[in-house]
Amino acid sequence: MNVVIGNLPDDAKEEEIREILAEHGVPVTGIRLTNEGDATRQTAVVSLDTDHAGAEALAGMLHNRFWRGHRLRAQAMMMFTGEDKPGSD
Repeated sequence: MNVVIGNLPDDAKEEEIREILAEHGVPVTGIRLTNEGDATRQTAVVSLDTDHAGAEALAGMLHNRFWRGHRLRAQAMMMFTGEDKPGSD
């Protein structure tokens, strides 16, 4: 599962994001930071070793949290694998 965390400060580092997530005991498998389209804010796509309910719970804890003067936006996202769903022939 992925959680997208938006409205991060432009100078946020991966290590800082990991620290925030560690507060919640989240099993992070990867973090990708981007600021495409807006040089003043970053977005983190966080890959987690959890189910959808766990990702939703984390997103709920982070959404609207203030961090370094920014109100975070967080949303759980399903991972796209590129595979067809069974029975979608």
